[in-house]
Amino acid sequence: MDKQIIENCKSYIEYDLIDDLKMYVNNILELNVKDYRLPVEYMYQQIYLHACLKKKHEIAEWIQSLFSKIFNEVQQTALRQMFPYGKYLLSK
Repeated sequence: MDKQIIENCKSYIEYDLIDDLKMYVNNILELNVKDYRLPVEYMYQQIYLHACLKKKHEIAEWIQSLFSKIFNEVQQTALRQMFPYGKYLLSK
């Protein structure tokens, strides 16, 4: 299920459909809390880095804004190393 979610998010990113991506991600986050335990950390990393790789600045900023809302302090410590790499990809 998580692979399909990542692929769907990547297609929204590639076609620059930020509003659709926002709705989709919000639905996934609600679903995750209620019914499943998805690997949100891995999914977040894959989606954020894909947005950076495709040079989608607005989408990458929005994804980065979710960081403190979704993750606790321990998760944030583990994941924050990807932001300098993402900024590098955006500037390249």
